Amino acid sequence: MSNILSTSLSGLMSYQGALATTSQNIANVGNENYTRQRVELNARLPIQQGPGFFGQGVQLTDIKRIIDDFNTVSLRDSTSSTSRLNIFETYAGRVEGLLADDQGSLMPALNNFFNAMNDVANDPSANAPRVALLGAAQNLQQRFASLGNELQRIESEVDSSLREKVSEVNSITAQIANVNARISSISDVSNRPADLLDQREALLKQLSEKITVNVVEQANGTINVLVGTGQLLVSNELSFDLVTQQDAAQPDLTAIAIQSSGSTVVVTDSVVGGELGGLLDLRVNLLRSAQNQLGRTAIAVSESINAQNIQGLDLNGELGTNVFNTVPTGNLQGQFGGDYLANGFDVGDTVSFDLVFDGRTINPSYTIGATDTNQDIAEGLLFGANGILNEANVSDTGNGTYTLEGITRAGTTENITMVFELYGTNIKFETTGGPSPTGNNLVIDNVVDDNVSASGNSAILTLSSLGSSSTQTTAGVVTSANPATFIGPSTVAIPNLENTGAGIVNYSIVDVNALTTSDYEVRFDGANFNVVRLSDNATLATGTGPFNVDGLQITPGDIAANVPVTGDTFYIRATRLGAANFTTEISNPDNFAASAPIRANANVGNIGQVEANQLSVTDSLDGDLTRAVNIFFDPTNPAGTFDVVDQISGTVLQDDVVYFNGITVNQNGWQLQLNGEPQPGDIVSVQNNTNAQSDNSNMLLLADIQRQNVMDNGNSTMQQSYNSLVSGVGVISQQVSINLQVEESILQQVMERRESVSGVNLDEEAADLIRYQQAYQAAARVIQTSQELFNSLLSAV
Repeated sequence: MSNILSTSLSGLMSYQGALATTSQNIANVGNENYTRQRVELNARLPIQQGPGFFGQGVQLTDIKRIIDDFNTVSLRDSTSSTSRLNIFETYAGRVEGLLADDQGSLMPALNNFFNAMNDVANDPSANAPRVALLGAAQNLQQRFASLGNELQRIESEVDSSLREKVSEVNSITAQIANVNARISSISDVSNRPADLLDQREALLKQLSEKITVNVVEQANGTINVLVGTGQLLVSNELSFDLVTQQDAAQPDLTAIAIQSSGSTVVVTDSVVGGELGGLLDLRVNLLRSAQNQLGRTAIAVSESINAQNIQGLDLNGELGTNVFNTVPTGNLQGQFGGDYLANGFDVGDTVSFDLVFDGRTINPSYTIGATDTNQDIAEGLLFGANGILNEANVSDTGNGTYTLEGITRAGTTENITMVFELYGTNIKFETTGGPSPTGNNLVIDNVVDDNVSASGNSAILTLSSLGSSSTQTTAGVVTSANPATFIGPSTVAIPNLENTGAGIVNYSIVDVNALTTSDYEVRFDGANFNVVRLSDNATLATGTGPFNVDGLQITPGDIAANVPVTGDTFYIRATRLGAANFTTEISNPDNFAASAPIRANANVGNIGQVEANQLSVTDSLDGDLTRAVNIFFDPTNPAGTFDVVDQISGTVLQDDVVYFNGITVNQNGWQLQLNGEPQPGDIVSVQNNTNAQSDNSNMLLLADIQRQNVMDNGNSTMQQSYNSLVSGVGVISQQVSINLQVEESILQQVMERRESVSGVNLDEEAADLIRYQQAYQAAARVIQTSQELFNSLLSAV
């Protein structure tokens, strides 16, 4: 027969467990990571006695976690997405505030600069407007530098945060591996401690705040945690550390890798979600483009203003110089020569020197005659019997220039050329085809003066740069004892840290109007270099170079001399430092070139009506720009024609040109338009614009740059480009804010769903507590009754 005492004892023990579980639930009502527990009570197997089966009581068979796996995964995913957007929004707001601030952004400084130019144009000879313009230029420089440096500081903060978050991830994964070990030590896989599972799930949620993970449960109750494209962070009882290291393509940035089994696998591009994913998204999709676009605007301001300022005359009557400077732009360009006769080029001396460029050496020499002028010496050094033209690879182009052709031999670069021409008494040079990868420099060395002992002085060459080129010199003069170098505007593309070859790639900005905000990568495939624009992964050029793409000239080194290996890559970020490197080159307000270098006038004695209009400079570096020229309607010419005649030498530069109303005349780096009805004997003179302190023509052109489309292939002004940057950052910031609000709402809903399933409801627990308490008390009463029955039975015996 059924044992009443045994049956009631089973109830007492089972409901004691139920009360303990309910007590555990109530105690953890404030624990957001706790999962509600429920006991499972089942009747014990009955026994058969006589006509029927009698029960054996109850047993507590399990304590279950009330959990929905779908809610758990959704909570991790939503937590990861919210964390990613939250940290992105924080930094995006800073960038937007920096670039869009009414007072501290670029626009007020840029507008003030052009307004100051208009003030100078109104009174070009006055000192006060020029001082104000210099101050506005310096303020513009400070604003560019401030914005560029602040974006760099934010990028440094992002890299620092990446290292911090990686450390936090490693701490969490180590704890998960430890919990895995404790769970696997329990032999009964089907009966694992609920509190350990809750602890592990809480750690997974913390991990999801840092990075998106995939979780795979194993047969032994442990879990594997994977990131990226399937790389293990946790496997059973082992955790694998994330590490930070130099980015192979951009060594100044931080990359993320997983370290396991003695090897390191870079996972930067596959890390998504969480704070780590948000920081990487910010760096790639906002910071990089903002830096590039701001830098491009700075380069456009510098190049546009410089290009116009050098076409005018300053208050001292000198040709204008660069107003600003930024990252290297233009070609290797300069001049050498000077006042030879005053600098040791004595009668009877034979002076020679070496010009070394891109693996080539030219050795011009000239013997100074008794009647030689400085002009004769310059011409002798250039195209005399032993001049530059005599070099085997130099050819006469027939238009007054002499080209050193690119040649194929070890240490030289095919298709890179250097053009020489006279520039007054100097020799001017400029490279074409791209920067030399072997060092974009022209070295002047080994000056030899064979009669120095007799003359008592050695030959000296003066060196100076030209135009808006970024070419610099290591010295202003070169002598037999002191060589000097023209350092060209070339930037070395960043070689990937994993490159195994010795290849090199150089580049230079040559067309600001064509510049994009993208970075580029040059990849070597074993036979050719491929230029890839990273913003759209478009391959723009293939071959051995040089390449001219998107306003850049890119020159790989000679494959035979600088041997690359298949797979080697080189990174180009042409505009990134444009703002941070922005400087003001002018320190004297007199150096702003307000006037035109030349002027055109119709002769007061002209019989006919002929006017010169639209005079403009086409080549400010033409050595004959300011030489006096007459446009002469020579009576001895065929009717209706004119000549262009050099006033000093009388040389006819253009002969018998047929006139028509509106004809454009080009000569010596200028052009003008002739209008009217000239008569034979009429003259229009073009000459140096002397005593032109009140002339504002070049300053008007400088001020007009504000309205010119000098960017985006002629589609944007500088202001429009900057406004586009601000608008783009604002759109991204707003999108992130909206998405964050949506994701926070989704996260709240997921948390509420989890709470409705797994959370502790105090009303429900109180009801259970009363129910289990009453059952416990009833079972105790049954035990008491069984004791009384047993005592009655003993008394009856």
